[in-house]
Amino acid sequence: MCSFIMKPATSAIVIVGVVAMVAMVVLLSGQVQVAEAANCDVNVLLDACGEQLKEGGMPTTKCCGILEEQETCICKYPERQGWPGIIKISGFCHHPFPPCA
Repeated sequence: MCSFIMKPATSAIVIVGVVAMVAMVVLLSGQVQVAEAANCDVNVLLDACGEQLKEGGMPTTKCCGILEEQETCICKYPERQGWPGIIKISGFCHHPFPPCA
């Protein structure tokens, strides 16, 4: 009969490792949510890209950077219905427009 018995020191190391990994996942997921919430500001997007959103002109580097930062936010903005240029500037920035449900 063969049985697997862990030494007390080995099981303590495993438990500490598992607890550390769980804590890291919890901390990192919290940071991602805070970062997404902090970047969702329609006024920041409009300040950098207002003309281009309305007319579809060539966006600035700043506009492309903010567009990329706010990708997850764009579908939440009711104003996006009045932005006919959003798809065009997304293409100019080489950043595909997110599909909104």
